[in-house]
Amino acid sequence: MQYTESLTDLARSILRDAQEIDDFITSHGHSPPSFSIDGPTTFPASLDATRHHLIDATKQLRDLVIGPKDTIKWMIMNDHTLAASLHAISHFKVPQAVPLHGSISFSELAAAVGLPEVDVARFVRRTAINHIFVESSPGYVSHTAASALIATDPQMQALVAHMSEEAFPASAKVVEALEKCPGSGEPGDSPFTLAFGSSFFERKAAQPETLQRFGLAMSSWSEGDGTQQMRNGYDWGSLPAGAKIVDVGGAAGHISLAIAESFPGLEFVIEDQSPLAEQAEKLIASAPKSVAERVKFLPHDFFQPQPVTTQGADLYIMRYILHDWSDDYAKKILHQIFGAMKKESKLIIADAVMPPAGFLPRCQEEVLRSFDISMLAQLNSQERTLSMWEQLINEAGGGIWKILNITNPPKGESVTILEIGAA
Repeated sequence: MQYTESLTDLARSILRDAQEIDDFITSHGHSPPSFSIDGPTTFPASLDATRHHLIDATKQLRDLVIGPKDTIKWMIMNDHTLAASLHAISHFKVPQAVPLHGSISFSELAAAVGLPEVDVARFVRRTAINHIFVESSPGYVSHTAASALIATDPQMQALVAHMSEEAFPASAKVVEALEKCPGSGEPGDSPFTLAFGSSFFERKAAQPETLQRFGLAMSSWSEGDGTQQMRNGYDWGSLPAGAKIVDVGGAAGHISLAIAESFPGLEFVIEDQSPLAEQAEKLIASAPKSVAERVKFLPHDFFQPQPVTTQGADLYIMRYILHDWSDDYAKKILHQIFGAMKKESKLIIADAVMPPAGFLPRCQEEVLRSFDISMLAQLNSQERTLSMWEQLINEAGGGIWKILNITNPPKGESVTILEIGAA
């Protein structure tokens, strides 16, 4: 796509969007955007379209002003050093050592985390360029809203740790894996396996703490917008009172609990690997009694037949499960679910549907394209287009099952909900 807007036209567009956001925030009594520690960490969903347009326009303006040569140079240098710095501050728990209010000297911070002062300073100053920490006075560091989030939010801590300690090394092995086993969908041939000596889920089985961390990291995507999309993206109220819903690969159960809270007539079974049981049970126990008594966790391997207790459920859910697996393995998972479904049962697949290039705002498309590369790097899998989903369902279900409805299509949303039922 060739851009024809002048820099001045882009600047005017940016000003209009910024004014619209400012006016909304002021008129609705919201706190204005700020990098300070007490600044808001999210925006109202009603501002998403304007925000995405503004983000795209500011990036376009920035890239045009930087120019193609410096864009390449800065991108290849800056992105990996930021990732390395985030890895360091996460691993050594630097955010947790900075007081939430006030400041700490680099020398005191270095002593607290057990690193040389020169290294603490370099990592903090690198991330501070991206508003993660601020050098509030020479030699002293304070929190910003972003660094405070890493310091205090277990989900954000898990996300940064997983991405920097596992996804980052796997990404560095993509080319080597493609040279050795081009086109392979086997987990044992993945870049992750080259980086760690075992596949993604083999490592999770051998190191349960990394599975728990991964579940917590993924739940960070389920908070706020993710749970709202699941609550609003399907007609849960159409299900009969007492309907049984099986959340296949549901991790600790954030999604099921959110839906159960909104729809008191539904019962949920969360299925996932046994190392997640303790985390799930704690989360269930923290819910109101009227919700907790309708939600149960059941250890289960989704490559195996559904347990007797979950055969013939009214609805099965898989949220961001099948994108973890190549087509051959995804068919095996679907085969077990289809085998448990009665004729009236439905399957909800909540996953990414890759749009045509240019269909989404670029900032959203970039996230999906990054997910796709991450799936390749960690799992030898992929994100799928709608036609790829249709083919997968047809082949796994032997033509008996098909996509009945599509809700929350990619434009403006991060999750597409596919309703599968009898053909």
